[in-house]
Amino acid sequence: MLKGAIARRYAGAIFEIGRKQNTLERTLEDVKGIAEVFAHRTLAYLLREPKVPTKRKETAIRQALAGKVLPSSLNLALLVVQRELVDLMPNIARELEQLVLNYKNQAVAEVTTATKLDDAHIALIKQALASRTGKTILVETKVQPDILGGVIARVGDQVIDGSIRYRLSALRQQLLAGAASSNIDFLSQPEGDTNSTAVGTTPDSQEGTAEASKI
Repeated sequence: MLKGAIARRYAGAIFEIGRKQNTLERTLEDVKGIAEVFAHRTLAYLLREPKVPTKRKETAIRQALAGKVLPSSLNLALLVVQRELVDLMPNIARELEQLVLNYKNQAVAEVTTATKLDDAHIALIKQALASRTGKTILVETKVQPDILGGVIARVGDQVIDGSIRYRLSALRQQLLAGAASSNIDFLSQPEGDTNSTAVGTTPDSQEGTAEASKI
């Protein structure tokens, strides 16, 4: 909890600088890049080694970032190193990205489908999620065949699961709940009754299968 609060404070400070200097996009790019640089094996060891003097660490940072980032971004990197908060750099980057998204009234949607989406379908998903959230949607797509079909969309903490796998799971739970609350054995056929319809081939289930196949 404390680390999260610290990361938000640093992100908020660099956000305000970027906003006032009209360099938000560049600042965000810089901070993400600094987090990646800090994760580099050789530099990561140097920055985290308590026996290495701070001055040497600062020199290494300047050499790695000089001419590549804004002065304000470099100052953030140096301050984080001086205060031994190197491990928080990825958190600061994530917090800053969220601040920038909120400022622009944007949201990132992680969209998972069974097959790759074309531009037309992506546009439809953006429109639907924009109507639902009231924000401009930036889509990140992921292909996951085992969801069978449909779409799973994650926007922040909200998950919209429209996958066929989820629908089948929900149907299975409903059937199990129905069986548990009844003395009827759905799998047995009444003695002498040759006209009973199997559970999987009822008109409703056929309709549901047909509907699922269209998704």
